[in-house]
Amino acid sequence: MAQTRRLQPLLANLKRQGVKVLTALQQEVAKREKELTELKTTAARWKEVVGRQTRTAGAAAPSPTRTRRRKRRLDWNFVLASLPASFNTKEVQQKTSKPMEQVYAGLSRWVKDKKVKKNPNGIYQKTSSPSSGQQKKG
Repeated sequence: MAQTRRLQPLLANLKRQGVKVLTALQQEVAKREKELTELKTTAARWKEVVGRQTRTAGAAAPSPTRTRRRKRRLDWNFVLASLPASFNTKEVQQKTSKPMEQVYAGLSRWVKDKKVKKNPNGIYQKTSSPSSGQQKKG
């Protein structure tokens, strides 16, 4: 029973502090709700001024990507044929208008297929492969 008497003032003090914190939180929420209402009003005014273009622009933005034509796939053999006998990566990039990552992928494919040979100084040389010679004869 003696413990209960000692705990009651502590509990009452804790309750008072809890009420203070809760009141402060409720005041903060009310303040933020008021700010939100003011911001919504301002946004509504701006929509009127802009002429509701924000909503239509947001909705219309995805449609051009859906309706846009896809580019034709690049014919790397045609690119190789249009290059001079010896060339560098920059020339390939200018012909293809592709990022360098894709240029390097195409070049490595040509090297793997033995259509091109890479010199130590970074210049690529076309090779006369038997498969391309057979195509010219036939």
